[in-house]
Amino acid sequence: MSYKPVVLVTRKLPDAVETKLAEQFTPLLNPDDRLYDTDELLELAADADAILPCHTEKFDADTIARLPARVKAIANFSVGVDHVDLEAARRKQVIVTNTPDVLSDATAEIAMLLMLGAARRASEGEHIMRNQLWKDWSPAFMVGRQITGKRRAHVAST
Repeated sequence: MSYKPVVLVTRKLPDAVETKLAEQFTPLLNPDDRLYDTDELLELAADADAILPCHTEKFDADTIARLPARVKAIANFSVGVDHVDLEAARRKQVIVTNTPDVLSDATAEIAMLLMLGAARRASEGEHIMRNQLWKDWSPAFMVGRQITGKRRAHVAST
């Protein structure tokens, strides 16, 4: 049996991701999705060739300096790398990766969700329905604003 690099996974990832990881690596998983403090993370990293963190783990210069020599990569499960001191990683010769553009579509979809929700008063409607406050239909009740053809924000006067 060939050697599979050991990867410390700092957070609970989607099942499909953890399954895929197990095919090519020996993952050290975090099934409870606990946030590790720095000392615990460094202790767990003692047996790892790489760390797969999220943006919730901070890798400042001190943390990177204390990483076991065996750790050769910080492979972020996130778009940004602002939680990693890249210069300190470079000095220690630790590769830092991320997943650029993976959230672009999701971010656009959430922007659409928020625009539609605001325009059509979704939060108010949801509150009315959950609290059983809806009485009857009316042509002017909870109509909201149509956004078809809109190009810029319209600020309603208060």
